[in-house]
Amino acid sequence: MESEKSEKILIDRKCIDMLISGLKDIKMTSVEKSIKKEADKMLNLLKEELDRGNISLKEKILEKMRETKSADPGLNATLYILYRNLDSGQISEEKALELFNMYVKIEPYDRTI
Repeated sequence: MESEKSEKILIDRKCIDMLISGLKDIKMTSVEKSIKKEADKMLNLLKEELDRGNISLKEKILEKMRETKSADPGLNATLYILYRNLDSGQISEEKALELFNMYVKIEPYDRTI
């Protein structure tokens, strides 16, 4: 499949966001491990494709803020502060990227039940 030329298509960002949201809902509400695994695989595929799109760090932070707005208000607030600090020049892009990656990695373990 790698040797075949892949065709790129344009899809509205709202549609992609709806797909991601739906897959996350499926992953969180499903009890079957196979369904969770498949939803996670599809989420990773979408994430990889979006990462190839070379979106800026500010856009990544804003996107993650939208994702976590209702699911994890604490992370949403932390990301907002990070975004504001980056936007105002209080921290460097390298430091912001380091913090962003750290926040995203600890997200699954930092949820209140």
